[in-house]
Amino acid sequence: MNNFVQLEINEKNRWVYFSKYRWLAHVGYWLWVLFAGTFSHTDEPITVDFIYRDFFLDNIMIAIFYYVHCLILIPYFFRRNRYLLFWTLVVIGYFGITAIDVVWYKTVIWPHEPAIQAKSFMDHYQTRLSGYLMNFFIFSIMLYFMEKNEENDTLKEVEDEKKKIEQVKLDMLKTNISPDFLLRSLRQLKQAAAVPEEYTSEAILTFADLLRYRLYRGRNASSALKEELAAFQSFIHFIDLEKHQHHLSVELTMQGEAEDKIISPLSLVNLLEPFCKANPQSPATLSIMLLIEEQELILQMYYNAGAAPQLVADLEAYGYDYRQLYGTNVIFHFENCENESCTINLTLPIATAEAKVVNPTS
Repeated sequence: MNNFVQLEINEKNRWVYFSKYRWLAHVGYWLWVLFAGTFSHTDEPITVDFIYRDFFLDNIMIAIFYYVHCLILIPYFFRRNRYLLFWTLVVIGYFGITAIDVVWYKTVIWPHEPAIQAKSFMDHYQTRLSGYLMNFFIFSIMLYFMEKNEENDTLKEVEDEKKKIEQVKLDMLKTNISPDFLLRSLRQLKQAAAVPEEYTSEAILTFADLLRYRLYRGRNASSALKEELAAFQSFIHFIDLEKHQHHLSVELTMQGEAEDKIISPLSLVNLLEPFCKANPQSPATLSIMLLIEEQELILQMYYNAGAAPQLVADLEAYGYDYRQLYGTNVIFHFENCENESCTINLTLPIATAEAKVVNPTS
């Protein structure tokens, strides 16, 4: 797998100067060479033979050098931090290909031109070196801007991927149910069904309603506050039906109008789950006071048992997850949980049915 990923990275690095329409820059560069370097320096008629000889044949060596540089030397040496070898090959290529170009120029392009043949190899070589250096500088600037463009594209892609990953995490946060809570609840229902009690059928139906809400409504971007509160109260009722086994009682006091308001699904239900996992050894009470305002839902919880480390960790995870979901719109903190007076304060954003709950990650 690592080799496959590395091959994909190498292939992407190799063609980075030609992808995403960057090949047009190469076309533009060679058109500039054609007009500024060839047409503007001749009085001859512009014919196919002239373009073939004075443009194609005259620039073929420098083109080989350029594209060996950007297709092989940069991706396979420079990008792999083999800088000494990279610069050594660049220098050797620069001086070597220039020497070959002089020979090519005198023996292939102009083998019978007296004025060109009269000049010494070193005269041609020095002229070609300066020309190569200037053009290589311009070509390198073009590659640099392509690199910056690719870097910006990569950063944007990374940010987009991070947002997608974060959104997946948040979707899981809204729909995921604790396996520990689920298995323990099913175990308790199975035990209750084995020895039927008067509350058994009601507990099973209540738990089924809660699961249905989790699985279906939890996938939506928002949920009616009335539905979330109904699921929240069903959860409390389920806990109350099972309190003889897990020693937890929940008392709820609620004020405010929930009509025509929306909230993130499961934001209240998820907060109850850690307390079901806590499983106190002696009877404990969780008192919840819930106030519904115009744009906020304010919730205060008081737990009269010492919080186990797992409960503290779950509360910290809840706070972190929902701050990731809503940023500064969520206020969540708890204190004194090491004593038998754990206080939890939560403020969640709500909105009217015509608006959406603010979600900075979307």
